Amino acid sequence: MLKTRETRVEERKEEKRSEKRDRILRAAEAIFLDKGFHAASMNEIAEAANVSTPHLYNFYASKAALALAVQLKMGQETFDALKTAMSAGEKNPSCQSIFDSRRSSLMLTILTECTRNPEIKEKIKENGARLRKMISEAGGISPDDQEGQYRILCVMAMYLGMSISNIFTPVENRELMTKILAQAETCILPFCGDKGSKATVS
Repeated sequence: MLKTRETRVEERKEEKRSEKRDRILRAAEAIFLDKGFHAASMNEIAEAANVSTPHLYNFYASKAALALAVQLKMGQETFDALKTAMSAGEKNPSCQSIFDSRRSSLMLTILTECTRNPEIKEKIKENGARLRKMISEAGGISPDDQEGQYRILCVMAMYLGMSISNIFTPVENRELMTKILAQAETCILPFCGDKGSKATVS
């Protein structure tokens, strides 16, 4: 079916908007990681992304909303890297991002903000639910499988805790810690990726 001229124009507009959003997120991530959430400004993020500050606010209504979008982007990238590694048959896929103390510090700042701001708290919950859904689908775990869902929560908490812990106690042997985390994940989610088997709590 041939596309109309109007449809093609709208698609090009959306492509440009998507490219601009990606540019903004990359610029925001770099500045947040370099300066931290509070020291970063929307003006310098706009300048780094080569957009005007008012235009930046057309995409993200506040610095908190932008930081949450960056947090979701980083979570997606970590998930994609782990999924790709596991699909390739790697027993201990790299999870280097959780050892990046700057990322960990940004995450901790956002989590701290959610204790003061109900809107941020709600968005953090939404981001967590989205990540849990991705893990569920990748592992073939039904939303109705309560045990499976709790196991996913345990794995998510394990990686979040390890990431934040790395701020105060940096991991020197990342290869060994990655191996240990992968072993722990296998124990918690032994059926992840294997739809034909189930593990039960004894």
